[in-house]
Parts: sequence; structure tokens; C-alpha cells
Amino acid sequence: MSPTLLLLEASAPDAPVLHLQVRAAPADGPVLAEARLATAIGLAVPRFWFHVGCTVHASASLGLFQRQRTLLLGNDHTGASELSLQGAPGEPAALQLALHGALLLLAQQRMRFAPRLLAELPGVRDAAGRSPFWDGLVRHVHAAEPAEAARRAGEHWRAGVAALLPRQAVYTAFLGAEVQAAIAQVPPETLALRELLEHAGLRYGHHVGIDDGGPVLEAETDTLPAVAGSRQWLLAPPDEAAAMSAPHWLLAGADGQPARALRAAAVVRGERLVITPASARLLRVAEGERVRAWPVQAG
Repeated sequence: MSPTLLLLEASAPDAPVLHLQVRAAPADGPVLAEARLATAIGLAVPRFWFHVGCTVHASASLGLFQRQRTLLLGNDHTGASELSLQGAPGEPAALQLALHGALLLLAQQRMRFAPRLLAELPGVRDAAGRSPFWDGLVRHVHAAEPAEAARRAGEHWRAGVAALLPRQAVYTAFLGAEVQAAIAQVPPETLALRELLEHAGLRYGHHVGIDDGGPVLEAETDTLPAVAGSRQWLLAPPDEAAAMSAPHWLLAGADGQPARALRAAAVVRGERLVITPASARLLRVAEGERVRAWPVQAG
């Protein structure tokens, strides 16, 4: 039998970024996946993205109609909340718990977070780690490699790069075919993560990262299934026999305590939720306390 996975908060109370780690219970093993939820981005230091748009050039007298894809630098997602995920190789269940647990905790602490949520994914790179988007567009105004720019300028290095980029719309037709093909694409090793985020309700919204052209997935926070479909439940007395054969739910511990979440069997009894004694111990909750719960498919 696979060990129970437990999502734990690793950040200080009321920190601007909620840092979550997934470990095998009793949570003394290695970190298998991580999630970070930033409450609001771009308010202290501006964040930049390219909006992928379209411009039409048309003339009826000349019989001309051309659509041109464009990149326009901007700060469209300022103030949004941001989710980032990272998982150990070969641990898809841990990555899934990191994602779903983070969204359940976002619902649990809904007033801390913004009306929109985004997740920025890495763009395409070749075997040597070079980005065709950087080489074909950004390098014209910033000669250094991205890693060198990050080393020199620190966490907010992209803001320095953005200061050098054109403020006018860039026609992608003037860029090489390799650059155009890389826009809003992810490398093969990130496809599973993109599919996981899309299954959770985030979608590509025609924005890409300024350094590698990776897609930005986004959603209205309140429309996410884990937010809209979850609710608070009072706990009934834990019952091993009643809950063990029941469908799986995603469960998050009581609000106001360090965040904990797991996926476990649960069953509704009247107006209360029944979980196993083991789940109650891992969540550090007891009869009569409230948990956030979301029914999910087993498996």
C-alpha cells in the first residue's frame, strides 16, 4: 500500500507567499512536491508579460487582408495571485496533492487572495538549455544569458530586462520561425504539469513570459472547481469502519492553524463529515471542528 501523502505549510503565518510541501506521512521524509501561493504580485516591484495579440492590415482597393500576431509588453496581471509548483521526478500523486491542496487552502483563506490566479510555465529550450525566444528577441537588447542576468540582479531580474524591451507592439513575423514556434509552448517535461493545471481549471490567456515565451495560465479564482466545489464541514466522531470504504475527498485542516491537507476517504453523515481516526490525527482536527473538504474521484 502506498504511504499517505500529507501537505504541510512551511511558511510563517501571514507571509505574503504561502509555501507548501508534500511529504509522506508522518511527514519526516524528503519533500516530494512543493507549491507556492503568492497573495498579490507586482505591487512592490512591477511584473511584466507579453500579451499575444493580433493586428489586421486590410485594404479593399488593394485586395489586401493580413493578420499579424503581435507581442505587446505590459503589466496586465498586476495584483493577481500566483501559483507555482515543483515536483520530484516520478511523483505525480505528490504534485497533484500540491496543486489541489494549494487550491483548497486558497479557498480556505479566500480573503487573502486576489480575484484572479495565474501560473507561469517555462518556455521551450534546446538540449543545451538555450531559449529560442530569448535568442531571437530579448538578446537584441540584453546580451547576457538569462542565468547571468538573474545572478547579477537577483529575484527581480526580469524587471531590469523589461526596461530594455520595446514598448511598441512587436510583429512576430519579423522574428525567426523557431521563435514563432516557441511562443506559448512548454518543453516535453512540463506537458504533464500544464495538463494538470488545465484540468484544475486554469487556461492559457494569451500572455507569455518575457524571457522564454512560456505560457501564462490563468483563471477567475472563484470559478476553480476546488474553490467553487469545496465547503466547510463540521466533523463527526472519527469512524474507521464508516469512512474506510467511502469515496475519496480532499481535506484541509481548520482555518487559523498551520495549513495541512491530504486526500482520504470520507463520508457525509447528516450535516457532518466522517473521516478516519488516522486522517484526523494527520490533520490535527477533532470532533466538532471545521474542515474544508472537496469530493474528488478516487484513483
